[in-house]
Amino acid sequence: MKTIGFIGVGELALYTIKGVRRGGYTGSILLSPRNHEKAEFLALQHGCEVRADNQSVVSNSDYVVIATRPADCLATLSALEFRDGQVLISVVAGIEVEKLRSVLPTDLKIVRAMPVSSAEASSSPTLIYPANEYAEAFFDYCGNSIVVDNEAYFTQGSVLACVYCWFFTLFEELIQATQGPDLPPALSSKLVMGMAKAAAELALTKVETPAEIVEGIATEGTFSKLGLDLLKQQEAFKPWREACELLQQRLVAND
Repeated sequence: MKTIGFIGVGELALYTIKGVRRGGYTGSILLSPRNHEKAEFLALQHGCEVRADNQSVVSNSDYVVIATRPADCLATLSALEFRDGQVLISVVAGIEVEKLRSVLPTDLKIVRAMPVSSAEASSSPTLIYPANEYAEAFFDYCGNSIVVDNEAYFTQGSVLACVYCWFFTLFEELIQATQGPDLPPALSSKLVMGMAKAAAELALTKVETPAEIVEGIATEGTFSKLGLDLLKQQEAFKPWREACELLQQRLVAND
């Protein structure tokens, strides 16, 4: 089994590694030492090895994951020496392959991936560009890989990694709105999360679009339609679209 190394051990590395280990990945995982607390936790609890420095991680890995902050990515990579046959997997948002290539050997294979924190629960839908057998198999351990053959698709899809975060705020609003004397917070939370999961699972199994599913549920005279009509009258969904458009603009500008 190949060795994979992580440069940058922040939250993304933490939840990804916890997820792949939970999913059954048994390969060697090397870590850079900068975030000592997280690196030591992963070493002790999830069978990883902390190396002396970034170059040591690269020198002893077949696949190298760059997981630094965007502002640090290019400078960090430019200081490293790669050997023939290695593959770089970038999980850094907003930096296209062309920019990565500008500080790397021209023949180094580069893959981009975008796991989200549900990787920890082995349920991250991870975008990958371009196809790479090992990267796909690795991220399948913490969810499911979704491969695209166009980097523009990857950039657009990356917006949804942010939308994923917004869902939690929506969940909290719904929990607060529905809990009360007749529905304790714990039960409200369980129902909100359960309904969200149920809706997603149904939509994934249906041929119909989500809009068509709504039409079949929120029919005239139903309480579902009553609430939905109010949300539409208040243009409750418009800011979501605008927020997505804003992120798309920023991601393209950053690239």
